[in-house]
Amino acid sequence: MAAVDDIDLRVSERLRELRDERGITLAALAGQTGISAPHLSRLEKGERQPSIGALLQLARVYGVSVSRLVEERDEDDLHLVRAGEAPVHVGQDGRYTVLSGPRAAISVVRIELAAGKPTTAAEHVGEEWLHVVSGTVRLTLDDRKETLETGDSAHFDSARPHRLTAARRRSATVLIVSSAATVPMRHPVPR
Repeated sequence: MAAVDDIDLRVSERLRELRDERGITLAALAGQTGISAPHLSRLEKGERQPSIGALLQLARVYGVSVSRLVEERDEDDLHLVRAGEAPVHVGQDGRYTVLSGPRAAISVVRIELAAGKPTTAAEHVGEEWLHVVSGTVRLTLDDRKETLETGDSAHFDSARPHRLTAARRRSATVLIVSSAATVPMRHPVPR
């Protein structure tokens, strides 16, 4: 498994490469993603770790999978993730593992949420399905709050503002499946 610093460096390099390939400014990318230009700059320099929501937004705008942003490039037609071998990333929302392949039509991420710490609020085009693998999670969807226990699932329009928070005294693991990476926003950034 690669060191966290190596993984963060790869993510920042890929973000910079994709923007350079497309010849787009930080200001234009900010307009497409809703993420501020200074924050995007810090992500590209490796000074900040992207949230899951930011990765979904960037992948969608660039028309690539989240896996393409965070994983080694996989040219095989079978994307296999063996238990214990998947790279674990540390982002502002917690420890996460991208389980979907680089050419996936959906993004599949397993995230480990720290006790009591909410994720960054997200809203993006597409759908999201989540399943609580362990622990208790509060899903805030618009102003609605739902408590999800181990084994519970939720499916919703991810254009609605949403966030997750693990119970105060115990961490939680959630499987998130999103179609956001495949749905272009307004006008996707050209290839």
